[in-house]
Amino acid sequence: MTLKLRLAALALLAPCLAAAQSFTQSYAVHDAFAAGKYAPLDGPERWQRWRSEDGGSAAIHLDSFAVAAITQAMNVPPQWGRTPLGFGRRVGSEYGGFLIANSVHEGIAAVAGTDPRYFPCACSGFFRRGGHALEMTLLTYNRQGRKTLDMPQLTGQYGGQMISTLWYPPHYSPLVQGVQFGHLEMGLIGTIHLVQEFSPELKRFFHVGAKAAAAAP
Repeated sequence: MTLKLRLAALALLAPCLAAAQSFTQSYAVHDAFAAGKYAPLDGPERWQRWRSEDGGSAAIHLDSFAVAAITQAMNVPPQWGRTPLGFGRRVGSEYGGFLIANSVHEGIAAVAGTDPRYFPCACSGFFRRGGHALEMTLLTYNRQGRKTLDMPQLTGQYGGQMISTLWYPPHYSPLVQGVQFGHLEMGLIGTIHLVQEFSPELKRFFHVGAKAAAAAP
């Protein structure tokens, strides 16, 4: 039951976490992919991306605290208790899982030459754009700008969640709960891509640009 509660908590939080990442990270505003203009990331750019978006971004801290707050309220796992120490363990656990997943993703992508960024669809229409966002949860671009299976992403998300179960109570298994957590993380990635794909419309709807301009001195 505790596993189901944690999965339910993360599923409910997914749209909020996706919106937070899309509105706080710079890679949400890339232009649509164009093969003729595509330039793969070089080494310094990959390192800068990890520092600014994966390792030390506001989103990774927000994600960790948000998930920890929900699991603290649900007392998942119950062995950690609803105490300040339990909350600290939950925050550390979520942060560690996110950090491992992001680092593995970025590291393997650098070796394989795949692109960890999300590029909006160069198309129109809700269903075509939504389909592109979900497709790019499993695919990415190689050095030649061709679509390929995003093994670095899959390895990072599943590997990070499997590793994170090692500091959970003993009955949590990397091959059972770890894989299930990985499924949910891939669902979260898909949600993030949907928010990124439609972020121009969402920002206009919430008047984000207008509010920022009004707040400027």
